[in-house]
Amino acid sequence: MGSTRAAAAGATMRVPYSAGASRDAMLASGPSSDSAVAAGASTGRIQMRQIRIDDLPAVADLLHRGFPDRRRDYFLTALRRLKEYEQPAGTPQFGYLIAAGAKLVGVLLAIFSFTGDDEHRSVRCNVTCWHVLPEFRVYAPLLVLQLGRSPAATYINISPAAGTLQTIEAQGYRRFSSGAFACIPALARRRDDVSVDEFSAMGKDASGLAPHEVAVLGDHQQFGCTSLICTAKDGPHPFVFRRRRVSLFPLPSAQLIYCRDIADLTRFAGPIGRFLAVKGMMWVLVAASRPIDKVTGKYFGSRWPMYFKGSTRPSVGDLAYTEAALFGF
Repeated sequence: MGSTRAAAAGATMRVPYSAGASRDAMLASGPSSDSAVAAGASTGRIQMRQIRIDDLPAVADLLHRGFPDRRRDYFLTALRRLKEYEQPAGTPQFGYLIAAGAKLVGVLLAIFSFTGDDEHRSVRCNVTCWHVLPEFRVYAPLLVLQLGRSPAATYINISPAAGTLQTIEAQGYRRFSSGAFACIPALARRRDDVSVDEFSAMGKDASGLAPHEVAVLGDHQQFGCTSLICTAKDGPHPFVFRRRRVSLFPLPSAQLIYCRDIADLTRFAGPIGRFLAVKGMMWVLVAASRPIDKVTGKYFGSRWPMYFKGSTRPSVGDLAYTEAALFGF
């Protein structure tokens, strides 16, 4: 996780951990160029549509322009992962764009996914990042209106900018996590009755897991995450972590992306922590609203709040299929 900030260009915002703006803040932003409106209205050149595969090089160029601290290849990798990821039927593969004639002038990336088990499944949307050229900023709210027509039951914003929190809350967003807990689970007590193994979709370690849990572990392994099975007397317990570099710590850390219940992290902290430590990830970052019991660490309250709007409140242990998992933002 990094500090939230707005990019240098006034029409550039990002929603992942290192920068941010909410979709509601986009709605709140006012017109910045009457000439752009007039030009678009008079010529009919302005087009709002879903991003297509042949747009991806130009999308990467635009995002790199908005976020010069990220290489163009970084965005191409993120877009390639979205291309390979099968989003729910009826949702855009990548998000939406604004085109002025043949020129791409604005883009909004979004990740749609199913959440919940097979009996209680719904669609969730994670808005990741957006950039609109300053002279076309007036059209930015239309990207959000396009997003609102999706079949998502819940929208999440896992990295809002500090200056947009009141706007988010006024628009009906609620916190599902108020901060983050940075811990060293390897210091927890040893347990000889528990084993930790990396997930293999074809191996016997997948037995005992629900079908949607097998899918989460397998998909996130493909995303480059570390998918683990922690086996105890009561059966297997799934975990997903993403290797991260965070300014707070000199060494690589692991971010918790998914677990069945956050209480499982307390229960299996020692075995999981030592497994990750061997792989060079001593620190573990967890979305949380308070310190985690019986795990050594420090709680950072209100530093990285996460919000949702819709019918399904996310679990603090479920960042599956978000930009944190797919892109490592």
